Amino acid sequence: MTQHKKGNGKSVVLSVIGRDRPGIVASVSRALYQSDCNIEGLSQIAILGQFAMIVIASGASGETLEELRRGCENLMRDQGLDIHLKELRPEDMVAYRKGETEPFVITVWGEDRPGLAFGISETLADCGVNITNLDARVATIENKLEYIQIFEVDVPGDLDLEVVRGRLRERGEQMGVRVDLQHRGIFRAMNQI
Repeated sequence: MTQHKKGNGKSVVLSVIGRDRPGIVASVSRALYQSDCNIEGLSQIAILGQFAMIVIASGASGETLEELRRGCENLMRDQGLDIHLKELRPEDMVAYRKGETEPFVITVWGEDRPGLAFGISETLADCGVNITNLDARVATIENKLEYIQIFEVDVPGDLDLEVVRGRLRERGEQMGVRVDLQHRGIFRAMNQI
């Protein structure tokens, strides 16, 4: 039995996309394990039959990195996955303005129409607010299609929160949706009750 241990090699990021089915996470994590890579972070989601995952792993070096590339090529060929593998530098793994931001949650909902994700994300970009997570879905509520977005964002401490809130609400009114901004701690507390 091969002994696997966390190496001192490079860090890599893998993005994986394909038709959703059981076993994709197992196959990708097996390729990482067999290449002596340690998973540092993983996020995956399935949306409308499509699977997407991003993995950051450490320990890749020389021979193991080539082994991982071969493993990814085999998964792409055998399982029809699209996999992109990229080496990371230490500076690539530093969060945007870490320590200078506060976490907030923005909820957006209203009648579904094109451009809703663009409108809110453009307003956030104009304000210098970084989106760290976004979930957007169309749902039937009272026989009507409603568009619901939940943004997790990092708001720089030097921004006037009321200006950001006002710009988001103004853009929401232009698009015919409701937009709320809450500190992540308040949002979580209110949604656990």
